[in-house]
Amino acid sequence: MQIKKFPEFCEQVLPDFNKFLNDKLNSAIKQETLRDAMLYSLNAGGKRVRPMLFLAVAYSCGVKLEDLPKYFDIAGAIELIHTYSLIHDDLPEMDDSDYRRGKLANHKKFGVGPAVLAGDGLLTQAFYWIAKSSLGTDKRMASVRILAHNAGPMGMVAGQMTDITMENKKLSEEDLTKLHKQKTADLITAAVTMGAFCANHDSSKNLVKYANSIGLAFQLKDDLNDSDNDEDDNKNTFPNLIGKEATEVKLNDLVKEALNAVLKEEKFDKNLLVSFLDYFRE
Repeated sequence: MQIKKFPEFCEQVLPDFNKFLNDKLNSAIKQETLRDAMLYSLNAGGKRVRPMLFLAVAYSCGVKLEDLPKYFDIAGAIELIHTYSLIHDDLPEMDDSDYRRGKLANHKKFGVGPAVLAGDGLLTQAFYWIAKSSLGTDKRMASVRILAHNAGPMGMVAGQMTDITMENKKLSEEDLTKLHKQKTADLITAAVTMGAFCANHDSSKNLVKYANSIGLAFQLKDDLNDSDNDEDDNKNTFPNLIGKEATEVKLNDLVKEALNAVLKEEKFDKNLLVSFLDYFRE
């Protein structure tokens, strides 16, 4: 029976995926401190949203549940990239955060040098996993191209650079939107489009629109959740720039845009991606 709810899909797939991540890194990384630092952040309580979206899209395109482990290398690469970005984002030279998801940031646990290397290790290991995947050459090459484009200096890294260099400057709504499209939305867009391509489904403008909309919606929801935190008073956030009420309206509009986009998708089971939108209504 086809799974129609995103939480149920995660319940079915996530335990095996988490085991895959841990077993693969434990067996491959022999330098003990490096392995411990990489696994520390990989298992720091993330929801695995990006790899689960990748797998959900593949499943929605017709990949059978029992065949999804064949796609774990690509999904894992996405999670490794995301985790590396968080380690580096927390560094004193970046956001200078002592905690991530209620736990000590990697550099506070292991030191700045080991944290940088843990991030470097996750970043490079991601592309090794894609290269070693059992999927066809065309799918592996497309995954490398999409992930490198969206996570690198044309996407996420560019957004991070804007974030740290414009920290003391008030951004316009247009500039802030561009920043978060690159820093947050681009990796989510990569996950969705890679999932479609790897499952032999054309990555249409509708799927890209869906991914871009939920990617920016993620940032707005985070901004709203943190809006009562005094530490964010002087930061470039949407509530600080346009107010909480306008941010809520913008968030709702993005969710509607995502819904309308995915409903236009053809030859595609829409249930999981529609169900995923409930996250923004919680």
